[in-house]
Amino acid sequence: MPVKNIFRGRSMLFENDIPDGYSPNIDEIMRNHFLSLVGIPLDYYGADEGECEFMIDEIVFKVIEDPDDGYRSHLGTIEYSDDSKGIFFRAPIAQVQIEIYSEPGEYGGQLNEGYRLIDVNDGHSWLEFGTHNYDDYYPCFVFRHIPKKS
Repeated sequence: MPVKNIFRGRSMLFENDIPDGYSPNIDEIMRNHFLSLVGIPLDYYGADEGECEFMIDEIVFKVIEDPDDGYRSHLGTIEYSDDSKGIFFRAPIAQVQIEIYSEPGEYGGQLNEGYRLIDVNDGHSWLEFGTHNYDDYYPCFVFRHIPKKS
């Protein structure tokens, strides 16, 4: 008989049937939690590019670069914890939704994939992170905070 994996996040209950004996690792649990937030309005407290961290709904997420071999890099895991060195606003600066993107890059055929935090009021892209040139010989990790122009 399969066991139930019950994971709470943002006042929702997620249940999935899991085969007997399966135990998800912490990276998988955090990734699933992050993905469960896609498309939901969230309070955005800003991002710290130096730490590759951002805060939504009072949770700090850290985006980890996976340095493949020194010449290549890509999006690794997305973690969260109470141990943050990032600097954020005390109050939310926007309401955002997480969007998954996959699109051609600036120079044609190279594919860019990742996530954006999009302002629900005006469509401004506050944050973009993922892997650019995903299908190229030299992919690269990107974490870009894009403040609004005043």
